[in-house]
Amino acid sequence: MQYRALAAKYDTVTPRIEALRDEAHRLLRLSVGDTVIDAGCGTGKSLQFLSATVGASGRVVAIEPCREMIEIARERVRLAKLDNVTLIEGDVCALREQFALATVNAVLLMFTHDLLQSRASIATLLALAKPGARFALAGGKLFSGPLSLLNPWVEWRQKPYCTTFENYDAPWRKLFATDALAHTQVHPRYMGIAYIAHGERAP
Repeated sequence: MQYRALAAKYDTVTPRIEALRDEAHRLLRLSVGDTVIDAGCGTGKSLQFLSATVGASGRVVAIEPCREMIEIARERVRLAKLDNVTLIEGDVCALREQFALATVNAVLLMFTHDLLQSRASIATLLALAKPGARFALAGGKLFSGPLSLLNPWVEWRQKPYCTTFENYDAPWRKLFATDALAHTQVHPRYMGIAYIAHGERAP
């Protein structure tokens, strides 16, 4: 898996995503006692915020398929003593073993393009989310308009971070195409080379 080579340096080479991470965190609108999924948690940069916000009565479940990435997340959890965080190494579909249907309050998807192109992963997250559950996602994308001339450079630059460029013009397309989400919005960032998007699980 190409992400193995990225794990040790990922946090160092991706500082510009932290502003997007903060924005995505706010869009989750978490409360004490909530249950939140960090899907594709990577090195666990969101876990301390999520853990503190849902509190001891809440639950954070983070899932990541890359062992090298999740080992860094495990060390973060250990050092910060995040007792309400559960880490799972595996595919998002494994979350069906952790939750009853329609029991999750929020889902975070930070720079998880490959996951967003998986219909099985999307179906799992939607099935676990209760009505009104908040989805917040952020990631990179292709330019549109005149700047689309730069898209070959964008694909070259982003090649280490995803295995497919399917829907890279609108990475949220498959998730937002379903009637299971309502009140969806997309906001371009960094001149259109990145985005923040959010929605709610429909009743």
